[in-house]
Amino acid sequence: MPRLSDADRARLAAERQELAAYLRRPGPGAFRLERREAYCIDAVLCASWTAWLAMVLRWLLVSMGDLAPACPLKALCYRLAGAKIGAGACISPGAIIDPLFPQLVELEPGACLGMGCRLLTHEYTADSFRIAPVRVRSGAVVGGWSTVRCGVTVGARSTVGMNSFVNRDVADGDTVGGVPARSLRREGGTGSGFPVPGSSFLVEDRESGREPTATNQEPGTRNKEP
Repeated sequence: MPRLSDADRARLAAERQELAAYLRRPGPGAFRLERREAYCIDAVLCASWTAWLAMVLRWLLVSMGDLAPACPLKALCYRLAGAKIGAGACISPGAIIDPLFPQLVELEPGACLGMGCRLLTHEYTADSFRIAPVRVRSGAVVGGWSTVRCGVTVGARSTVGMNSFVNRDVADGDTVGGVPARSLRREGGTGSGFPVPGSSFLVEDRESGREPTATNQEPGTRNKEP
């Protein structure tokens, strides 16, 4: 790492303390670091040799869990890496838990991860680095080869269709799918084109042909099914 100015050293020290405080008590929101010219994100994430070794150990444990042939072995490896895995959680072959911050992943009892799905607790852009917890509530199913973005909670008894990208919270009992995912059906009915309570997704009423409407809706969430 190049020689840092006093201001850069102070800022680096402050960011390390903020990250450590966030990881001790992860909040509902995300932790964000701006990219700096003076030092890279790794200087914040690995503040010492012990922090670096701990990250490598978590990575190895998660990799062992990814390759383990049975749910109990997978769950054991992920728990040792810091993830919260509830009783009876099902983790299918090929499912991937983010190895950088597995301690931010929570699978409640009875949650199911389909084959090849991914739970991401961090993301890196040209401007910033962001981490946030991912929670899959009791009885929820994340379909095969789907991706759940950091900061997302998949509600209890909800279903994420295969090959979906989930970038918003999913309400309890909802069924979502697509890229980005949108609501397809909610618990107790087919929907009426109105927002699903507790969710940013919408339910389409295919029988009436009505188009869902909502405020603050991201582009692409109203795409028709093929």
